[in-house]
Amino acid sequence: MSKNKCRIFFVALAVLCFSLPGVAQLQSAKPYRFINGQWFNGQSFRRQTFYCVKGILTKKKLSGEFATIDLSNGFVVPPFSEAHNHNLAGGIYFNREFNEKTIRRYLAAGVFYVKIPGNPGANAPVLRSELVNRPDSVDAVFANGVLTSRDGHPMGMTLDSFKQAKIDVPSVAELEGKVLFIIENETDLLTKWKQIMTGKPDFIKVILRYSENFAGRRGTPELFGYNGLDPQLLPVIVKQAHAAGLRVSAHIDSAADFAAAVNAGVDEINHLPGAVFEKGTDEAGYLITPETAKRAAKQNIFVVTTTSIAKFYAKGEALEKVQSVQRKNLRLLNKNGVRLAVGSDNFMDTSLEEAMYLKSLDVFDNAELLKMWSVTGAQAIFPNRRIGHLREGYEASFIVLRGNPLEDFERVKDIQLRFKQGILIKND
Repeated sequence: MSKNKCRIFFVALAVLCFSLPGVAQLQSAKPYRFINGQWFNGQSFRRQTFYCVKGILTKKKLSGEFATIDLSNGFVVPPFSEAHNHNLAGGIYFNREFNEKTIRRYLAAGVFYVKIPGNPGANAPVLRSELVNRPDSVDAVFANGVLTSRDGHPMGMTLDSFKQAKIDVPSVAELEGKVLFIIENETDLLTKWKQIMTGKPDFIKVILRYSENFAGRRGTPELFGYNGLDPQLLPVIVKQAHAAGLRVSAHIDSAADFAAAVNAGVDEINHLPGAVFEKGTDEAGYLITPETAKRAAKQNIFVVTTTSIAKFYAKGEALEKVQSVQRKNLRLLNKNGVRLAVGSDNFMDTSLEEAMYLKSLDVFDNAELLKMWSVTGAQAIFPNRRIGHLREGYEASFIVLRGNPLEDFERVKDIQLRFKQGILIKND
């Protein structure tokens, strides 16, 4: 044994299983030294030695007893993020078994941070108290009910999901205050704000859908449940949320929605324009302008991709048109320095699928894509935490890959080790 009484552990390069969230006995973070690892700095990998003290990374040599983990030349990256999904705290599938399986799926993919921009408000406290935001599980934030119009999204989708599941369909009145808050004017906002805050949202989610034709769409019965807020209300909502210390995420569909969200000063935009081409529209209605992209970058707005959902709505030539718009918008945003975060909006999957879809679009090099998924995503979900970087004073949360993802992006699937807040996620 050496002078500092360190114990050497050579971690086998075998697939590690996970503790069952909500069941496993939580460990306290032990002091560690990590050797022979290639650590990602946002652009490349560099061989370094790090230590972990009380769940925090440091380069300062430790005294006393600690364990050494040989990373066997593995490639160390910050944990991946899912910046947009509804599968935790969702409505119809809200039960312990489904949530535990979902958490396992996230951990298996190396995803430690999850953002839920819309959920029944009553479900979040259950998740927070029993299953998430602990070292052996994912960390999650919840918007709870979204702010929308009296005929707005997600009413249509929510009511349809109950019908498809052959469950008694609730009325819009029954959804109000639970899944959504109907905001038609500033008086509604001020009157309902106390109720919105009672649910303790981590952020505010607002809905814009083809806001350039807000008035015209209201007179179309078949669009009931698929509209959004009056765009003139958005700056008022943003001001109210920011005064309460809450960030604002905006659902958008068209390029005009994107511009309205930027002009209103939101903190995050969910979706790129044109995941679905609505009937009677073409590419022009979904292309972000250079001026809007520059302003989004200047305002440090995060844009969450959710590009892979396009393949569920379009096939063949129609999908090719959507992907053409996706490529143009992603290149424009990236060129102007807009912060892009990987999110899937795929209820039955994780952001791994979204990352691989983005790779297939051939817009980003591997380093850019890895940074979007492991660095920017964490910052979008938890902007006030020291995560997303492998640096002095940051949380000791990371995954170790067997191969270099900058050379072959498929290697992001080959995880040999998972560490979260100084605790090894493994089978008991």
